[in-house]
Amino acid sequence: MQSKAQVRLDPFYPYSKYTFGVAAGYSTLYGDWQNSNSEPLYKISVARNVNEWVNIDAEFQKGGLNDYESKNHWTNGLSVFNQYTSFSLTGNVSLGELFNWPRNFIAKQIYGIYIGTGIGYMHNDITNITLKFRNADQYLITDYDPNNVKTKSNNFYWPINVGINLHITKLVALNVNYQFNYCFSDYVDGYSFQQPTATNQYNDMYSVLSVGLHFYIGHISMTPNLE
Repeated sequence: MQSKAQVRLDPFYPYSKYTFGVAAGYSTLYGDWQNSNSEPLYKISVARNVNEWVNIDAEFQKGGLNDYESKNHWTNGLSVFNQYTSFSLTGNVSLGELFNWPRNFIAKQIYGIYIGTGIGYMHNDITNITLKFRNADQYLITDYDPNNVKTKSNNFYWPINVGINLHITKLVALNVNYQFNYCFSDYVDGYSFQQPTATNQYNDMYSVLSVGLHFYIGHISMTPNLE
């Protein structure tokens, strides 16, 4: 009796050693302040496809992160903008390859579902930063400790990807990706404040939702039936 390590019926999923991607989207920052506006970004990536299920993706990302606080008893209102650049290296696994989906065109697209994680490095360039705050007891404008404020900084971050490649042709896929990033710094919004002064007492985090195209480079082959 022949064992079946994996079954793929009527394969549609293309495979090449390399993939080039371009995408645009928007970001949401979870920083020290209570509110965040979505800001646009773009990304460029190159992936080395180890096999039909796993790839190693190098991605360059440039965009904005916005955090703001409304006027209240301790501040006259502020809005911080971070024009950041980042580079990440992630490994992604195609979950759709692990299941035998039905023989129809829509279901075949589900082969492109993937998850991934890795490591990233980002440069933060902060503008519109506020250096004066109200003293909560005396309601006076005072200088805050400058050690808690940085207009430029660098930090590592931990990206987690969830996405899908919807294959338009054997050469091109429409990519939709959600990425959550945990930063190893509290200065992504320019400040390092703790509660009760700040809303968030932890390191800063941000998410990215993007849509783009992936292009298969080099020899294109179709993954075989594995039975």
